[in-house]
Amino acid sequence: MSDPGTKRRWLHWAVPIATVLLLALFARKVDWAHAWSAIRHADPVLLGVATIANLGTLVVKGVRWSLFLNAVGIRGTGQALRTTFAGHALNNVLVANGGDAVRVAATARNSKVSSATVLATLAIDKLCDLVSYATLFAIAAIWLPLPPLLARWRTTALIALAVMGVALAGLVLWRPKHSRRDGLVAAEQKLVERALNYWRRLTATSAELATARRLAIAVGLSFGSWAGQWATFHYAAHAAAFPTTPADSLLALLVVNLSFVVRLTPGNVGVFQLLYALAATSTGLDKDSAVAVAFLISLIQYIPVTIIGLLLARSLTTDTSDSRVALSTQPTGPHGEQRVTVRGEQHRRT
Repeated sequence: MSDPGTKRRWLHWAVPIATVLLLALFARKVDWAHAWSAIRHADPVLLGVATIANLGTLVVKGVRWSLFLNAVGIRGTGQALRTTFAGHALNNVLVANGGDAVRVAATARNSKVSSATVLATLAIDKLCDLVSYATLFAIAAIWLPLPPLLARWRTTALIALAVMGVALAGLVLWRPKHSRRDGLVAAEQKLVERALNYWRRLTATSAELATARRLAIAVGLSFGSWAGQWATFHYAAHAAAFPTTPADSLLALLVVNLSFVVRLTPGNVGVFQLLYALAATSTGLDKDSAVAVAFLISLIQYIPVTIIGLLLARSLTTDTSDSRVALSTQPTGPHGEQRVTVRGEQHRRT
């Protein structure tokens, strides 16, 4: 019987190698001279509009995350915006959405709040993004003329949307029972018990955050964020004189964002261009021009965001606990640990 560790190591290398080979095969069939010409002659005004739309998307995401951070006592929309930009800048240079992990760890450390609490805010934030994406996909599957490759997913999209709707309603109604073991000091806990306590804090905080009003606002903001991305895709295409319709841009947006669940390359470079070209050519558009537009969108999404995010990276190391975190004044654990109050519930800091 083969060693499971060996299988994991093999898979760890097989996935990126297969990705690189696929991108290499795709790159060989692209007329790079034509693509570069389309990029050089792009309309700067429309590129500016697309850039503003993309930055606006991140602003909306930062505001949406601050909605949940405020609920756990981490105050300040500005701090959420700075951390969001810095995290997305790191996502552009790391694989597997590493920037999100960094901003959770940094926010927890700087605010002196349990990382489980901060992770719960980001998890609910991402869930709202996923719900709005599934809704857009379902709408597109029903009303837009999709290529055969995507048309077959109509029923699946509707089922997925219904399941997420039920799950969201269940999250709003569910309230976990709090275990008295949460008061144990970490040093006195076994590793498994610590992991279970972390999971309890994560799920308890998620349930407390998931109020109907808060989720409704967050999902509404998510649709605003997707509208900004839609505008980014559409105006970048027209900047390169690429004759896309709003429906074509929405289709490309939905297809490309399937790859952002797990980034296989830093910034998803290469995979983004491949999927955009596949979506565009499925509607009868030119592949080489589509590759040029995909690179323009990448430049719009990566360069300004990375520059701004790296300039704001100091926010990942700035202690905000003194002025922006509401801590209970009563010690609640057996050793006097303070706990962060979330809608009347308390979560011990780690």
